[in-house]
Amino acid sequence: MIIKRILFIVNRASATGHNEAVVERLHSILENSLGHEMELQIKVVDEHAQAKEHTQSFLSISDTPALVISGAGGGTLRAIIEGICKGTEAGKLPQKDRVRIAMLRMGSGNIVAKQFGVPLDSEVALRGIIANLKSDRVAPCCIMRCEIGGEGDQPEVCYATAMAGFGQFGRSSGDLARWHRRLPVLRKLIAKFIGIERLNTIEYGLSMLIRLTWCALWPNAAELIQVRIGERTERMRLLVGVVMNFPLKQLPFKPGVQVEEEALSLNLAPHPGRWTLLFSLLFLNRLARKALQFRIADTDRVEIRLLNRDAVEFFLDEDPAVLRKKVTIQVAGTLAFVPGPDY
Repeated sequence: MIIKRILFIVNRASATGHNEAVVERLHSILENSLGHEMELQIKVVDEHAQAKEHTQSFLSISDTPALVISGAGGGTLRAIIEGICKGTEAGKLPQKDRVRIAMLRMGSGNIVAKQFGVPLDSEVALRGIIANLKSDRVAPCCIMRCEIGGEGDQPEVCYATAMAGFGQFGRSSGDLARWHRRLPVLRKLIAKFIGIERLNTIEYGLSMLIRLTWCALWPNAAELIQVRIGERTERMRLLVGVVMNFPLKQLPFKPGVQVEEEALSLNLAPHPGRWTLLFSLLFLNRLARKALQFRIADTDRVEIRLLNRDAVEFFLDEDPAVLRKKVTIQVAGTLAFVPGPDY
């Protein structure tokens, strides 16, 4: 086993919150299984920025092969990825002999963790990850690189592991964040009865229903965009857009890529018109069939440019963000993930 250092980051604010007892149990599993073999650090955070900072600091003080474990959801995982990738060039991400990543399903969505065979029970998952670490088992995960803005200003470089949402879908993460701030007690109560992951799926579905209904009644709510890849250029009034690196059953798109591939799939569904959209609200597969699909691989760069507004909401791995003027998307490379026991 080449890994000699482990950083375990727990976001106590993820999902509906994690108390000290949960962290202590997971710490004990790591300590008893690996503590005598390697350096182990535990960091409990409240914000994604802290997870990014701890990751950067941890990796900067030593070149010894390391593992970073995310005890949270997709947003914290993305912050860890940003900490690992910051300052790198596309195609030149750290290899498995430098850093590996593992994750537990301690957030709301956990779509990457599920893709890598991580069970819902965090203690079972951690023991499975440790077993795979000891057997040197890893799986590549395609990482997305986004450059936001530009036009004379230095673009903001961001990274994501699973998806980027645009159009009305891109507003969903912002909707959820606003609902969670306004109704925290109600969310915890519902999550207790149906589970946080199921609630997360319902919340996204509700946001999309509201947004698409509004767009059907008021088509100008959808922004005009221009998308360009190589010599191909398209213009449209964008209804829904998503960049994916693996299929999700909750979404009607068939991306044609898998998480282990060094490739991404951009899917853009244009606004079909008021009446068509109204009659299609419960049959989104019909809208997906008319979507434009772009495969992004190797040195491909896709640019999405806003034509009728300066900024709109979008998201990266369920993190709300702001797209200013344009965004350029490409494959950053792959990072080595230590999968769960069900992979």
